[in-house]
This record gives sequence, C-alpha cells and structure tokens, in this order.
Amino acid sequence: MRILIVHEVSYAKKVVYEYQDFAERLAARGHEVTVVDFDEDGDGRGNRSMASRTGIGSVLLENTAHINLLLVKYFSARNRFKKSLSRKLINKEVDVVLLYSVFINGTNTVRLCNRFNIPVCYRALDVYHKIRNNLLILLPLYFGEKYIYKNCDEVIPTNEKMSHYVKKMSHGRCKKIFMLNHGVDTSLFNKRENDIMLRKKWGFNEDDRIAAFVGTTYDFAGIDVVIRHFDVMRGILPAIKIMIVGGGDYDHELKKIIRERQLEKEVVLTGFQPYGEVPALLGIADVAFNSFQLNRITRDIIPVKIVQYLACGKPAICTPLPDVVKTFPEKESGVLYCDIQNGAAFAGMIAETMANRALLDRLSNNAVRFVAKNFDMNTQIVNLENELIGLCRN
Repeated sequence: MRILIVHEVSYAKKVVYEYQDFAERLAARGHEVTVVDFDEDGDGRGNRSMASRTGIGSVLLENTAHINLLLVKYFSARNRFKKSLSRKLINKEVDVVLLYSVFINGTNTVRLCNRFNIPVCYRALDVYHKIRNNLLILLPLYFGEKYIYKNCDEVIPTNEKMSHYVKKMSHGRCKKIFMLNHGVDTSLFNKRENDIMLRKKWGFNEDDRIAAFVGTTYDFAGIDVVIRHFDVMRGILPAIKIMIVGGGDYDHELKKIIRERQLEKEVVLTGFQPYGEVPALLGIADVAFNSFQLNRITRDIIPVKIVQYLACGKPAICTPLPDVVKTFPEKESGVLYCDIQNGAAFAGMIAETMANRALLDRLSNNAVRFVAKNFDMNTQIVNLENELIGLCRN
C-alpha cells in the first residue's frame, strides 16, 4: 500500500510514540509510507527527506511549507497543504490515509480524499479540542473534530471511553469504529541489567535508588508536585533520587523548583534521549511514575509511557485516570494508584514501594506478564495494517 500519514506536529522533534513507531513499522512491512507534518517552529521551507526515528524502518518525510510569521503560519500551512495533497491525489500517489490531526491539515485531508474516493482512517488519541484553552483555537478544533468523525471512513480510538466520545460527537454518524490499544515493542522495551556506567554518566551512585518519569514535561504532568515533596520520599528512603527522561515547555519551572530546594544532585533532568536508549535508562530505575493531574485533557487518555514502564518490568505509580484504572488492574498489572492531589501521599507511595523489595519483585513480574498478554506491538501493527487494507478494498 501507499500510505500517507498526516499530522500537524513535528515528526523529527516530537518525542517518539506511536506516530513515528506505527509509520516506520508499516514501512518495514513493505509499504510505501509518506509522512506529512507541520513544524511550527521550523523554517517553513517544506523540506523532503528520508527519516527514521526508531531505526525500524524509513519513511519519506515532507514538512508542510508555510510563511513563518505568528498566526500567519497556521493559515498559510493549511492552504499550502491543501494544494500539495490535491496534487498527490490527482497523480494517484495515495491508496489510504492515516490521519492524526484536525485544523492545519485534518479537515482538508478528509474533504479532498472524499472527493477523490481515497479512504481516510482517523486515529483518536485524545479529545483534541480540549488540549487548547483559547476559545479562538478551541472552537475550530471542536467543529473540525465533529466534521472528521462524521466524514472519515474509520475512526480508531485507544479505548472505550474515546469510542463513546466519537459516537457522541458524530451523533452516531461515524461510519466505523475500531478500538486499537497502544502497542509496545517488547524486543526493545524489556527488563534490562542495571548498567553501572549509565548510572555514572547521569551522576548516580551504585547505592542510589531511582524513581523515573519518561516523556513530555507538561504543566499538568505533576512532576513539580513530586519534587516539592521530595523530603517525604527521602524520609522513607534516604538513598532515593528522581530521574526525568524527556523535556518540554515546563522544564524552566522544574529547574527553578530544583534550584530553590537545592536538589540538583537528587533530581536529574536528562532531556530528550534517543528512543533506543530509553529502556536502558528505565533499567537503572527501581520504579517509574505517571503523575498526570486529572483534567479535561487527561481524563480520556492512556499515556503510552505506562505500557513502556511495565514492559521494562518497572512497577508504575500512577494517578487514577479513569481509563487507566479500567485498563490496568491495580497490582495485577504492576500498577499502584494514588491521587496526585495528595502530593505527600503520592510521593510517599513511590518511596514506600521502592523500599519493599518483595513488593517490587512481585509487581515487576506482574507487569511483564500483563503487557505481553495485552499490548504486544506486533499484534497492534497487524491489526492496524488489516484495517488499512480493508479500507482500500472497500
């Protein structure tokens, strides 16, 4: 198949998740995959190049050209993408589209593909319009979502809650819904030996006990809450340290809190690391945590980081996001729950779990078994491939 994957965030700069993983696995399975992205912080030149973020396969990456001026860039990108996609469809370069976006290139993708009879599959990862607070941005996203759900050929959400949301937004007019779990590559994300050299690289001693967070440091990620209660953790487990693998717009605030509390040696910010090195970093940790606050963005999502934690045999201390609780049974899946609203209790649970070796081992074994049974990437990519093939045949 000639698969076009369309998103409105940077393919090269965004932390690796299924956006890049699915694309490159489909390419590795013999499909011709082109990814069109929009890098709002880029130069706007519309570059084309071969790209690989995972090392599994390579895709043709096309950056959407735009006029690099505030606000103007969004509308110019929308207009130029429309012209570029029209050329592709007229030249019959596309068999099926996997769509992730709404405003910049989402609605135009659905509209043009309907005109040229090219099937579009929309991947629903979250409630898109609720990510923004500005009403001028929120409203176009809201109506864009409704249009896409009603007019694309298939919607693939990550969970039942998202399925119900899609049905409600489309007033039951969505043509087809197929639920697809996040997948994890257990040949990459698996239990690792405690790498002494890696510990030294990041300033950890052999006796240090490490709690890890992996991913984007959003303002709602709750990492600041955990750091503010570091004394609670240290009171339970004196050798405890925190490692944040990733980065984001909230880094400046985290660094400020660390500096104010003189925790430079206790809390390590690694910044974004190559995708293939994340499992080794998790390998030096005792537990991992997802401290997301419950809000309109997080209430309907399952962060893929949780699956990666568990695949690496790391017990996960998580806030009780509704669909996470439904998907990951406490203890049986290797997950323990605590509300981040009680920051001291959440921080305390991290330390108490790390201090209990028997509990750590039991949760670790449960985690690996649970992921192997429910989230194997090979199963998810075959399911996605079959759905795309089915759309092409209809």
